[in-house]
Amino acid sequence: MSVARVLANEDEEERQNGGSSPARVPLAFWSWWTLGLLVIALVPRVIYLFGISNPENAGDGLYTDVYQHWQIAYLTKEIGLSHGLRLWDLKGVEYFWGMLHPIVLVILFFVTGSTDIVLARIQSLAFGSLSVVLIFHLCQRYWNLSVAVAATAFAAYAPTSVFNDASGMLEPMGVSLSLLGIWLLPKRSFRAGIAWGLATAARPEAWLSSAGLVFASFLRHGAARRWVSLLLGFGGVMAAQMAFLNARTGNPIYPLYWNYLANGAGVWMKPLVASQQSARPWFVALWAMATAGLLITLWRRPRSYLLLLYGFGSCALVFGLFGLTAFITEWYPWRWMMWILAFPYDFAAVLVAISLFMIVPRYLGKGAQWVAWLTAGVLLVGTQLAWIPIQSAYTSTASAWNSDVAAGRYIAGIFARPEYRGGALNLPPPEHPAVTYALVHYGRLDGGQFLSQLYDPFYYLPASYHYVDHPVTAGTLLQCWLSTTKTSILVMPDDRADYLAYASDHPDWFEMVGRVADYGWTIEAVHVPAPSPQTCAQVALNARAGR
Repeated sequence: MSVARVLANEDEEERQNGGSSPARVPLAFWSWWTLGLLVIALVPRVIYLFGISNPENAGDGLYTDVYQHWQIAYLTKEIGLSHGLRLWDLKGVEYFWGMLHPIVLVILFFVTGSTDIVLARIQSLAFGSLSVVLIFHLCQRYWNLSVAVAATAFAAYAPTSVFNDASGMLEPMGVSLSLLGIWLLPKRSFRAGIAWGLATAARPEAWLSSAGLVFASFLRHGAARRWVSLLLGFGGVMAAQMAFLNARTGNPIYPLYWNYLANGAGVWMKPLVASQQSARPWFVALWAMATAGLLITLWRRPRSYLLLLYGFGSCALVFGLFGLTAFITEWYPWRWMMWILAFPYDFAAVLVAISLFMIVPRYLGKGAQWVAWLTAGVLLVGTQLAWIPIQSAYTSTASAWNSDVAAGRYIAGIFARPEYRGGALNLPPPEHPAVTYALVHYGRLDGGQFLSQLYDPFYYLPASYHYVDHPVTAGTLLQCWLSTTKTSILVMPDDRADYLAYASDHPDWFEMVGRVADYGWTIEAVHVPAPSPQTCAQVALNARAGR
């Protein structure tokens, strides 16, 4: 009801101003205000990154994906760029999240000469700070300075915002580009289209939100030239991105397809537990409220409708994923503090600020301003209590981080021996990408020597094809693979029965030189003789024939 009231008030204000411009002249973006806001946003994030958290530990086990994103960027720099401009990964998800984040991170690697994980965290911190600045300017443009200050204070200092912006994740980049497009649109349609197109390359969710924003832009009156410019900007970026994805993956909408097929349809999801099932009705209720806000905004279409559509749409997507799809199996007690709810919190703060400084004064008069500011201050101070569970969750990641660093140092120490370092380090598709980071950052290894077991000979065969059933063919395939890749050290997981059986049948070719007990990995030195190319070609044909 309050949303409908706010939208109605905006409509009234717009009619009083000829339906073309707001009552107040917005502050210039390039101004001392912006510089001050940027500093205000940066200070708590920089303090948290370097003064409170361990800069090298982004939250291992909590924010493990940060190391996965780093791994993609690092291996792209070391290997992918020499293979016809493509992304690279050990786990096969190089295009799953989008291309922009690793590309920007690769550029930072080249510019700084460093591959430290801190660069990834600074990157997300910078984009998160930009979002704070944009929230201020958008709120001041559409409502008033009081709304802008209150909403911006939350975005700048809320523990969830600071923690997530300093994490090294992708979301700050996608959100800031989406907000930038909204801010640009009135006068710079072409650039707005580019910003929304780049947002899709930063986060898969933006494939939906950016397309929705472009469509919604045509629902209000405007010059045809503006619409053409918007389409040219957005369409140009999307065409280039989709052509690249199609060339590299065979699917022009690869990130959108796999994120929602896997996460929404439950292809990769774990079994549902009772606590998740009990949380589902709450998410359904939140989804219904966000959807109602979305529909009301589409109906009224005030000046602020693009920002409101983006906010309500983002909330509806998140709550809908949890409430209506198999993604509910990704809900855990600590998930409330994570990236997926960071922007919904910021948008909720915008709605609260609108209520306090637009709705309350209309009912209680101008004298109620002090009540609004007092309420806003109490709420902001109260949110600081969230630091207690956030820091508790972050501190608990120290054990996983120390284990990954120890494993990386240990494996690197073995591989660095003169008899092994001329070959390749054959690694499992890691559920511990922080180990890869430790191999590089602490072990000083060259990622160009890393080889992923994801694409071993069995990857190209039916899941039912195993070494024990086809020891001659499968054994020769493994022999060809290990020899042609020049594997000198094989990190053998205990759950890879094919590898274990093969090593057991050929004890002269494998020598155990170490063990990572925490992860069930045996470190094997490999001395496999190379078969002839003709033999390798023939056994590949035999395997495909099921022999």
